[in-house]
Amino acid sequence: MGNLSNLKAARALGARRLVALAGVGAAAVLLASCGGGTGNDRDSGPNKTYLRVQASDAEADALQYQWRVTSGRIENRNANETVWTLPDGPGLHFAYVTVSDGRGGYVEQQYAVSTDALGTAAPVRPPVVHTAPAVADFDGSAARLRFISGEAAGNQTRFVPPGGGTPVARQVYQPDVVVQVVEEAGGSTVFSGLSDLTGEVSLPKLRAGDTYRIRCATSPDAALADCGTLVGGTEAGVRRVVPTLSTARNLRLFGHVGLEDGGVCGTQNDYFALQRSATVQLLQADGSALSAVQRVNRFGDYALDAAVPVQASLKLRVECEGYAATLDLPAPGAAGYSAAQPVELSHLVPNSRPRIDKMVATGPDGNVRGRMIVPLPDVQSNVLPGADQFLAFKGKDTPLSACMYYRAIGAVGGCDAQGNMIDPISLDDWERQHKFKPYDEGNREVSAKYINQMDLNLVRFMRATRTAPDNIAFVVCNHPGPEHGTQAEVDDAIAKGLNGEREVACVAMEWSTTPGVNGGRPFTKFLTFAPDGSLLPSVNLDGRGEKYMPGTCVACHGGSQYNGKFPEKGNPSPYLGSGFLAFDTGNYLFSSDPKLGEERQSKAIHDLNQLVLATEAGADTPTSRLIQGWYAGGGTTLDKNYVAPAWSAAEAQTPGAARFYREVVGASCRTCHVSMGARFDWDSIVLNPTRAAAHVCGGTADLYSNASMPNALVSRDRVAERVTADPALATLMTTFLGCSAPLPDPAYPKR
Repeated sequence: MGNLSNLKAARALGARRLVALAGVGAAAVLLASCGGGTGNDRDSGPNKTYLRVQASDAEADALQYQWRVTSGRIENRNANETVWTLPDGPGLHFAYVTVSDGRGGYVEQQYAVSTDALGTAAPVRPPVVHTAPAVADFDGSAARLRFISGEAAGNQTRFVPPGGGTPVARQVYQPDVVVQVVEEAGGSTVFSGLSDLTGEVSLPKLRAGDTYRIRCATSPDAALADCGTLVGGTEAGVRRVVPTLSTARNLRLFGHVGLEDGGVCGTQNDYFALQRSATVQLLQADGSALSAVQRVNRFGDYALDAAVPVQASLKLRVECEGYAATLDLPAPGAAGYSAAQPVELSHLVPNSRPRIDKMVATGPDGNVRGRMIVPLPDVQSNVLPGADQFLAFKGKDTPLSACMYYRAIGAVGGCDAQGNMIDPISLDDWERQHKFKPYDEGNREVSAKYINQMDLNLVRFMRATRTAPDNIAFVVCNHPGPEHGTQAEVDDAIAKGLNGEREVACVAMEWSTTPGVNGGRPFTKFLTFAPDGSLLPSVNLDGRGEKYMPGTCVACHGGSQYNGKFPEKGNPSPYLGSGFLAFDTGNYLFSSDPKLGEERQSKAIHDLNQLVLATEAGADTPTSRLIQGWYAGGGTTLDKNYVAPAWSAAEAQTPGAARFYREVVGASCRTCHVSMGARFDWDSIVLNPTRAAAHVCGGTADLYSNASMPNALVSRDRVAERVTADPALATLMTTFLGCSAPLPDPAYPKR
């Protein structure tokens, strides 16, 4: 996401990634959401909209339906048609339907409708002001653990590919590992819980310098054992933990449970509150249980250990919602079952996911409204595994953790148990607080209008203010960008955006203090608002599903204090350790209107970059070095040909390094990476390119990391488009990253 607004822009789907919306233009939209809602047949008037989805199933299973909308109200019927009462006021609004077949197959579809032409007025909200709750903050950092199972050598499990062949290394992440984290000195337990479907645990903040013991067990019927230690304040990224297994548990069983179409059983969709997966259970020959029921992870893999008779006839019970099968384990060798000889047993469920054939909305007059949103054909992201991977690599929040984040920064009065926001502020409240027009009271406001074509392809009206040395705020309102990028389309999209048409959302970002947090120093905070100004807990960037705050912003803006999910309990610190993004005109499109052109706006963009620089508080950081490098020659025009010193130096040894930096790193990676700090800065990655290879190329045993970068869908596809069209650039990709296109995951490449 190329500029500070980008973070928030994390609100709209890249128009080029989506089919244009009938009657409303390109479907670049940020899908924001407040959850479901209950409509009413008594609702009437122009807002009433009828939604219908046509789905099919190859196995002729009875289909089930769930509905959600980002704004307005919808009847959540278990039926292929329902009623959506659109919200008052203009803007783009989004409906979702999830269709399931009762045997582990799920598919989701999105639909967008504009209310601009309905002529209804957005509600007027009374002013709201909240104070952030007191926080018992301390020096330290959050930590994130990922539990994996595997053989002693390399912590990898070797799967035989479907159809046979040489076993392939593939890490198995373990759900439902019992985890305790205990203070070494005091002995008090700071965390107790289970790992999730990715094998992860998000720990609370740990005090800097204190040592903590990790104790874990692979199932409730296994004894807790020491699984390593943590030192508060030193953990960076995800800590991988291999559970210590008792030699008394002599069976090591692993495998893959998938659907015949290459998918996995179930879904993990926080927007629909769905957590479904296949399960496995080890049985004796007579059907009695030898292990607890265990969930299969989100990649379709499992690994279990158990104490079993050395020579025995054992079975595995596999269930996938309404489907069940009992499998015979491979017979042991002469020495019997042994922990030193893991056993593989995989199974394909004879089922494929439903298919959405058509979705349509009509108004009371029977005329079609809006259009179904589908990915563009023939783009690289369509064949990458995991539709929800984009903007989720750094972590995934929930309705409750999103509300708790807003509570921690004083944006809501409270949260109920389901994460519904109590008395949230509005965009008007936030703009009043930061003295944006018309509440400026003479305070200076800087603004620019452009399209961030290499990022999310949105028309952006960016505004910023500085009300004090420790209070800087930006707000960007987003509208769909051009589908193809011709100048005529660019001009039309910008004109419509400035006219307030098809507004997707406004995203706010501030650098300010909160008493008792971060030692009283200012830090970065994120908020998102609907077209009617109401606060939103989630966003859908790139059309790959709703993702909740603040994780969807951390994906690009970084979060040294973020551990995969904002805490859902207590009074957690809102300090995420995130940064602002610099404004890079090399990735923008501008109107041909001289008043809105790049030359006329260069001073404003320079001033926006200076405000970003001010949030670095004079420190020598990757972001500050980038901005200073852009303007090293003086003046207010950004140098689009800037090449970082490390890459200029690399040119002598590897010709083409400067070009690779400008056309790949600069176009799709740079501004996000510098905001994440020195550890992720490409100036350091060039010195150790293997650090990035797995995240870009994939094909490794670490399925979670494979092809995770670029973390934004539009950036991923535009890198692919550029490299595919230019063999010389493809060669440079291979030189610096080891590939020109992502490789499939080992053994089971689809899911």
